[in-house]
Amino acid sequence: MIDLPTVIGHRGAAAYAPENTLASLACAAELGCTWVEFDVHLTRDDVPVVIHDRNLKRTTGMDAMIDDVHSSQLMEIDAGSWFDPMWSGERIPTLAQALDACRVLGLTPNIEIKDEVAGRRAAARAVAETVRERWPSNLPRPLVSSFSLRVLYHMRTLAAEIPLGLLMWQTPPRFWTLHARILRCASIHVDRTLMSPAVVVKAKRRDRRLAVYTVNEAPDADAFLQQGADSLFSDKPDLLVDDDHQESPLEAAAT
Repeated sequence: MIDLPTVIGHRGAAAYAPENTLASLACAAELGCTWVEFDVHLTRDDVPVVIHDRNLKRTTGMDAMIDDVHSSQLMEIDAGSWFDPMWSGERIPTLAQALDACRVLGLTPNIEIKDEVAGRRAAARAVAETVRERWPSNLPRPLVSSFSLRVLYHMRTLAAEIPLGLLMWQTPPRFWTLHARILRCASIHVDRTLMSPAVVVKAKRRDRRLAVYTVNEAPDADAFLQQGADSLFSDKPDLLVDDDHQESPLEAAAT
């Protein structure tokens, strides 16, 4: 069982700062988030780094695969200007840097290992080792999620203590409820189009939490909570969390 908040910042606060950067994590914290989600790939030298796309083109302008880039090159890559010139100089953070930032900012991370990551077992091992090295044992454990069942099985065998979340999009994997039980998943994360009474019932068996992505409008958020969602991933968490970090109307509706 895991205690997820009603609102989780998506890629930090992706509507307001360049996604998956330290600036985006800080923005999410400033907007009232207590949890954030971000994505992980491996560099050429197997360092876990925070970036959504395997190709760097969209967020850096550099037409290269992250697994062809050495971690020593990260400080040379601008990951902010694509979003707005004011963010020029933002870099692709390592997972270690992101975890350190989350600790300072009072955020609990949901680490998504991308299903197209180069080397699924290597990625699971790198994430597990980094979490053990950088995350204090007295704080709530980070949640590791993935669309890839292979990644999740590797995580379960390598780090039994880390809670897992199964991601689903459009068509759920065959026998997903069985996999969720075997993996002892703490949560199920579904695309908003998958929400249905049947999915809600199946997802929330065995005290699992159900999270929906990506929700950026308050009326939609209220509807998903009424349908049974426990948490919502949002690029605009300020629309769903109040300014004083108190319980919002949406959080009240969920309790």
